[in-house]
Amino acid sequence: MLYARAITLRNCGRFTHISSDFGADYRTHIHVTSEALYASLTREVTRRRPKFVDLKNDVYNFAADYDISSMPVWFLPGIFVDKDGGQLAPERLDTSYFNVISSVYPSTSQSFSFKRGELKASKRSHWVPTFGSIQAVLPDNLLVTVGFSPDEGLLGAFVLGQTFLLGKKRTMFQIIALSDVVEGAVKEGQCTTSYLQLSPNSSTRFQSFEVLAATMRYIILRGTTREEVDYIEFPFSDGPICLPDFYLRQIPLRFTHT
Repeated sequence: MLYARAITLRNCGRFTHISSDFGADYRTHIHVTSEALYASLTREVTRRRPKFVDLKNDVYNFAADYDISSMPVWFLPGIFVDKDGGQLAPERLDTSYFNVISSVYPSTSQSFSFKRGELKASKRSHWVPTFGSIQAVLPDNLLVTVGFSPDEGLLGAFVLGQTFLLGKKRTMFQIIALSDVVEGAVKEGQCTTSYLQLSPNSSTRFQSFEVLAATMRYIILRGTTREEVDYIEFPFSDGPICLPDFYLRQIPLRFTHT
C-alpha cells in the first residue's frame, strides 16, 4: 500500500543550488533533489548523528546519515515552476557579483595587499574564490513535488502555511497548496512519468524522455517507458502520476505491494 500527496511551496528568499562552476561563475539548478527535500520536510529528525564534512574524504551515503525507516516518506525531486505551472523563465533567476575586498585586484592564484605602503603577494586560500558571480532563484517562485509513503498519516501531517528551511543558505520555504492524500493502484503497462530522480544510466528504460538535469550521481527526467512495466498510479485531480517499479526499487523507501 502506498499513498501520495502533491505539495507546492514558495521560496521566501533567494535560493541557490549550485549546478556548475565555470571559473568562478556559479550557476544554479532549478530543481531540488529528493534527498534535500527529505532532510528539509522532515526537519532532519531522523539524522543519525551530526558529522564533520571532510570535502576531500567524504563519502556520500544518504541512507547511512538518515534513518528513513523511522519516518518512511519520500519525495519526487522538487521542480521550480512559474505561477502558471510552466518552466521557470530566465528573468526569475538573478546573478550577484562578488569580490574579496581585501584584495587590491582580482586573481585566481594569489592574494595581494598593501603592507607598510608596499604591495605584497601571498598564496590565496584555494577554497575561497576571490571574485565571480553566483546565480540564484528569485523569491516568490513555486517549487512543486509529490510526497509518498506507506503511512497515510505522515502525508496528512503537512498543512498550509508550514515553513521549512532548505539549502546550504537555509532559505525558508512555505507550503501554499496541498492535494488530498490519494491511494496508489498497482498496474502493468507502459508508463508515462512525471520528473523522476534516477541513476545516470536509467535513460535506457525509456523509449522517449526529456532531461531536466544530469550529474555524476543522478539524472532527472520524465518520459514513457520502453517496455511494459509494473507501476503504481496515483489519481490526482489534475492528472495521474505513475511510479515505475525500477524507480521504486532504487529509492530507500520500503513498502508492500497489494
